[in-house]
Amino acid sequence: MTTRTQTLTDQLLKLMTCEYGAPEGTTADTSFDLLDLDSLVLVEVAVALTGRYGVDVTEEDMHEAGNIAGTVAMLEAKGVQA
Repeated sequence: MTTRTQTLTDQLLKLMTCEYGAPEGTTADTSFDLLDLDSLVLVEVAVALTGRYGVDVTEEDMHEAGNIAGTVAMLEAKGVQA
């Protein structure tokens, strides 16, 4: 994992634990399903990421990403740099 990817991963892990109730010990590979994140929460996360990183993130993007590692890959594919 590159430093840039690691930084983005750390940012998303912090966001998920501090803002969306993901438990301590959550990793980038922990699925959103295991975290019991329903569609409404994924919409909220998508809106937060859109605002934070200035790229369009949809609920569908979040479902397809499936976890933080997938979300990092999706954001990087959209041109986001940590």
